[in-house]
Amino acid sequence: MEEAVHVGRAVDSASQLPAGSVRNENLNMGRSTSDDPFAVRTRVVAGEEIAYSDPYVSDAERAAAGRETVAERTRALLTGNRESAAERYAAGALADGQEVLRVWCARDPAELRGRVGSERHAVWAEGDVLHVLWRGDADQVALGGGVSAPMWPVPDADGLWEASLRVRRLDESVITLYIQPLTAADPPFGRRQTDQLAWRGPLAPREDAGERPLAGEVVEHVIQSAALRGDRAVTVYVPPAELGGPLAGCVLADGEVTRSFAQALEPSMLSGAVPPVLLVGVHNAVASGNGANPSDLRAKDYVPGRAPRRFAAHLSFVTGEVIPWAAERFPVGDGPWMAAGFSNGAAWAIGAAQRRPDVFSGVAAFSAGIVPRRVAGSSRAVRHYLAAGTLEEGFRRATREWSERLRRAGVPYSHHEWVGGHDAYWWKRSLPDALGWLLG
Repeated sequence: MEEAVHVGRAVDSASQLPAGSVRNENLNMGRSTSDDPFAVRTRVVAGEEIAYSDPYVSDAERAAAGRETVAERTRALLTGNRESAAERYAAGALADGQEVLRVWCARDPAELRGRVGSERHAVWAEGDVLHVLWRGDADQVALGGGVSAPMWPVPDADGLWEASLRVRRLDESVITLYIQPLTAADPPFGRRQTDQLAWRGPLAPREDAGERPLAGEVVEHVIQSAALRGDRAVTVYVPPAELGGPLAGCVLADGEVTRSFAQALEPSMLSGAVPPVLLVGVHNAVASGNGANPSDLRAKDYVPGRAPRRFAAHLSFVTGEVIPWAAERFPVGDGPWMAAGFSNGAAWAIGAAQRRPDVFSGVAAFSAGIVPRRVAGSSRAVRHYLAAGTLEEGFRRATREWSERLRRAGVPYSHHEWVGGHDAYWWKRSLPDALGWLLG
């Protein structure tokens, strides 16, 4: 990963959710259109004109209302998108400032069927172009995870879908991919993907050994919250006792991922690269099943400007209920805690420390999509470790903007970028580095 470390002054940089549930913020090609939930609109992403609409409404509901569907608009755009993508493929290079671009070239259907073979999917690279194939029946197919794009039906090959993307520094990248097929009856948001696959470039970081048994302990608990007026699950990772104490404390948003993040973190603690940390994962509203629209409630919990009262209630729950509960039961020190999260959870970690610097002395924020407009004066001693991927344009831009505001305010921070996208692989990989720097 690229690194630029700043401690209250400018330093030039070297260069510019568990598998099974599709809910990360950049996989869904749509966004809320609550003024008219049936309206189909378009926007340009990676050079492609993409149709989108309210992600909670299905095409079957649009058709029943006599409205155009997303699938219909997508098919109408396909010929023009293919033609422009073919021109970009022939151009053979990315323009300055571009990290990913949709490309296309005509291919022999028999060759592509051979690529898939008896499997449902295939991924490979040719130069700086990443190719993904999927076989199955659907009205629409979305590619998400580390990169997001609609998949296109392969001409003269029924049931075969493709996506080709030119990616800068593809050889250095690790990209987790989710494939989400949709029928007309399926609303896009919250659907489960059928396949998960990954691309790892030959120059990418060394592959992890995989999940390993934890030497530490994982404790599951449910807190009856007065602030939230309901139950909320908490998962706590306690490092092995031989590492000693007292422990530093870190609250992790989207705490249902605590075990997998602990598996990435524990080896660094055992080697001495990271001091022992009590990881307290507070589950989100989706995992807890709270509310008629739990995905929206998660955003209200995590994004300060979305629903200020709800954000304040959730922050009160963490600072006034979760942290005191953890401090009573586990060997955690008396000092300030750290706040950590990814995507909307990164927005929460930043917002929490801005409001309660008396509680949080450090922030580990990965792929923050929404950041404050200014740095709170009382929070200028809070250290920030920030990271985002080169392929997640909006999250990368917002994370950079926050690092620049911290620099101007004289706040100590460390900013990093990985060659990849909105991807749990990179969030887990970044946590040990973040905690090592924050506690160092």
